[in-house]
Amino acid sequence: MTPRDYATPCSDRAERRQRPMTAISTLAPMSDPVLRLTIESELPDELAVGRGSALFVCGWCFCAEAAIESLAFVVDGGEQSVAAHSMPRLDPFRALHPSLDPYATADVVSDPDSAEDPGLRSYRSGFWGLVRVTPRPPGQLAIGLRARLAGGGVAQAPVGTVAIVAPEPPLPLPPGAAGDVAEPATDEPAAMPLVVICMAAYSPAPELIAEQVRSIREQTYRNWRCVISDDCSSRAGAEAIAGAVGGDPRFTISRSPRRLGFYRNFERALTLAPAEAELVALSDQDDRWHPDKLATLVAALGDAQLVYSDARVVTRDGDVIADTWWERRRNNHSDLLSLLVANSVTGAASLLRRELLADALPFPPAQFAHFHDHWLALVALSLGEIAYVDRPLYDYVQHGEASLGHAAANQMSSLRDRLRSVKPLHERVRLWRLHYFVDIWRLRQFTAILQLRLGDRIATATLRELRRFEAGDESALELARLAARGVRELVAARPETLGAEWMLAHALAWRRLVRVTARDRPRKGLRLDALPPPTLIQQPGATGMHVSAREIVDKIAPLRWHVGDDEPERINILIPTIDLRHFFGGYIAKFNLAAKLVAAGERVRIVTVDPVGPLPADWRETIESYGGLHGLFQRVEVAFGRESSAIAVARGDRFVASTWWTAHIANDATRTVGSERFLYLIQEYEPFTFPMGTYAALAAESYGFPHFALFSSELLRDYFRRHRIGVFAAGTDAGDDASASFQNAITAVPPPTASQLRARDTRRLLFYARPEPHAARNMFDLGVIALSRALAEGAFRGGWELHGIGTVQRGRRIELGGGATLELLPRADQAAYGQMLRDHDVGLSLMYTPHPSLVPLEMASAGVLTVTTTFENKDADALHALSANLIAAEPTLDGVTRGLLEAAAGVDDVERRVAGAATHWSRDWDTSLGPELIARVRAALAPRAARVR
Repeated sequence: MTPRDYATPCSDRAERRQRPMTAISTLAPMSDPVLRLTIESELPDELAVGRGSALFVCGWCFCAEAAIESLAFVVDGGEQSVAAHSMPRLDPFRALHPSLDPYATADVVSDPDSAEDPGLRSYRSGFWGLVRVTPRPPGQLAIGLRARLAGGGVAQAPVGTVAIVAPEPPLPLPPGAAGDVAEPATDEPAAMPLVVICMAAYSPAPELIAEQVRSIREQTYRNWRCVISDDCSSRAGAEAIAGAVGGDPRFTISRSPRRLGFYRNFERALTLAPAEAELVALSDQDDRWHPDKLATLVAALGDAQLVYSDARVVTRDGDVIADTWWERRRNNHSDLLSLLVANSVTGAASLLRRELLADALPFPPAQFAHFHDHWLALVALSLGEIAYVDRPLYDYVQHGEASLGHAAANQMSSLRDRLRSVKPLHERVRLWRLHYFVDIWRLRQFTAILQLRLGDRIATATLRELRRFEAGDESALELARLAARGVRELVAARPETLGAEWMLAHALAWRRLVRVTARDRPRKGLRLDALPPPTLIQQPGATGMHVSAREIVDKIAPLRWHVGDDEPERINILIPTIDLRHFFGGYIAKFNLAAKLVAAGERVRIVTVDPVGPLPADWRETIESYGGLHGLFQRVEVAFGRESSAIAVARGDRFVASTWWTAHIANDATRTVGSERFLYLIQEYEPFTFPMGTYAALAAESYGFPHFALFSSELLRDYFRRHRIGVFAAGTDAGDDASASFQNAITAVPPPTASQLRARDTRRLLFYARPEPHAARNMFDLGVIALSRALAEGAFRGGWELHGIGTVQRGRRIELGGGATLELLPRADQAAYGQMLRDHDVGLSLMYTPHPSLVPLEMASAGVLTVTTTFENKDADALHALSANLIAAEPTLDGVTRGLLEAAAGVDDVERRVAGAATHWSRDWDTSLGPELIARVRAALAPRAARVR
């Protein structure tokens, strides 16, 4: 396979930014070694550099021809060494060698089945590091990767291109020169420096924004102006902001055309600060300033770069929660390491010099969970001092919408609690790895940009501290220092950093262990894998949750939707992931729905909501080979949700859920854009796919969200109707109005003729054998036992071949007892699958849910006598109405065994088999998702006013 064959072209920049796999190609001539490369950290579309910036880049790369001796980023023709390369990565190894057991490859020299990695070099492929970007004019920044290979030679590949942009210009000074709005207080000097208050706002509660604006108006310090950066609020939110300001000329409201998030919105607010201002104060949208806040901070600034105060914590109603922000922590704003690892400066409490913004802006790239006040504090302390007013100057209103509440900012487990709740080793190692990528490199991005921008203006002691922290990967002394400080924090009565150093020490220890234990092949035992998390942006406090609970939280966590006024409207179809091993009928339906909506004139985007693993270069072509999907990705956008820091949506965007957890995410998304409901593509009653417990309960909950239901069979729709589930909870008529059904098109298989069936010397049985836990409804164990019983009673003996399909597990045979085995056939493309069905005589495909399942229908359509199971309304009459080749069996051992015996005895009735191949079920997607159904789907997704018209 040539590099061009392996490359993944993409004309849409948003897809290129969000997909998990970068084009695998080479900048060198075709005869040179090829560097195979996947970038997993999201590069920003745009980057404002200022006096310098840095981008974190991680992923995996290897050269099939030789080992990599050194690896460097290429920027402006120069090389910048990566921080780590040739790190162990099991996921690309498994993706490129699906037929190999990774832990049985110690003596394997080559894999001829893998065209991309015949030498098995993909295991040692992980890399990461910072790309440092120096000041430059607007334009395109191309980043590459260059590897120097063992034995000589060079391979290189493009990483990506980032648009360098200029920041927004400052706003003109709002009406009124310094001091002319009101007379200064008698105890203030006549000439007061102009303070610009920079407020970041997004859809605030009307009563809270009104109270905050009122408290600003009541400041005793009179020479101020206020710039409000509205982060693309909803209509109601924008009206609340405008209503609070009420035309006061001292306030300027500037609306962002797209949602930025609080970090970038504060950056925008500071960027808009008028150049005439001497001082800058930051403001949240929902606090209450004490009347002397500005006056006190201006007086206390002195020679410092920044000053901040204490805060009182209150409820929305004004009840005091805490008289001070520092109930648990000690406040330290002079120790750089303490400030670096655990910020103590609160933005809403701060006032800083206007000239500080020349170094602080633009903010570091939002690749991590950065906080604006943390960055501003680090810049200030690197250039001078930070002052502190030891009394509250405002009321911090604690509520659920706060970005980081008082409790979260002061949370720390005691040493006793940590010892009592010791996690399993594998869970602790996973957390160390997580903290390494999301915390160590978050802070190193800060330290790198500080040095780029401030240079020799940083004090010697401060610079030494920054470089010591950066040396943590290599320096045992730095690791020991962080560990010692962490222990001190854990035993302190009032800690300073909440034990952050303890966590960072373990993260650095993980990095050293990876390097020490890495081998050329995977091995059992201590398995340290350098797999980065799906996203570098972790919510504060989420990592400490119990692992099973955290998995559920992560699964249903909302995606980061950023609403934009200038975004085109789309229908977003939410799917779990893209995994070609599990690309079965349900996924084919989702992608065909996308294709039909595009054909009807809609702009459609497929959005994955689970982490997406490594994909082969031809994944698009593989999906497009299925029925109805030819050319799909030329018309449909793709966004990888968990890998994206922001997915742009319009207020008119609509959403389609396709599983229970995507329904939870779609429900949040509809609220985000202010929509009424989503469309729910229901292809199973999903609580049946789990044991009774949390997952089943959450799946059942999803049917209570506002939605229009699109069922993948009328039998499934009828089950919901009979049990008054979901849209049928309000009754049959209401449910019928809010739902529709279709038939998921089965593989079109031309059945054998009667003469072909009579001419067969060998009879074959095909078992849809899926032992995986997620396929429990296919009753693998029941099928094996019943098949064993049928064999014991003399069926399928003498000239019968027993085959199995459906499993994604390794292995070629399943033992049936009595010396009989079931040979597992490899997965085939759709055409080969159809031919395989035609070559069999008896089918066994069970389904313990109301859905009829597609596999037994496909078997029956190929002239195969197929044993399948009944379930409530999916009774024998309903199944026989679909095909005479379906043998309906009770879901019992005796029932399935009798069904197999009946099938074995009936294989010579070729007339029945040929007639039964005429199934009453759709075989093509034009029939399944016809124009009338698509029109109803589009109407269901339209706003209520459009539906009424």
